[in-house]
Amino acid sequence: MKYALVTGQVRWSQGTVQLTRGKSADDDHPLVIERPDLFSNEAPDAELSAAPPVERATAAPGEKRLTPRKTAAKAAPRTGTTSEKGGGGE
Repeated sequence: MKYALVTGQVRWSQGTVQLTRGKSADDDHPLVIERPDLFSNEAPDAELSAAPPVERATAAPGEKRLTPRKTAAKAAPRTGTTSEKGGGGE
């Protein structure tokens, strides 16, 4: 099995054909035999990957970074103590 290295219209002895990068073809297909420079033995990477996207640490020029904000736990309201209210000190 061979895999296309290019995307676009390709002209060859039997006319033209639309290739898409990664499109597979049999080893004995006439186009593969005539234009081996357009094909590779290496299978392309999956189009739908399960790998999580990698987040960049910095913004590109002109790009605003949006990061999810963590909601901080709200502190319990403070109750007054004698020292805070000015009493109790003698």
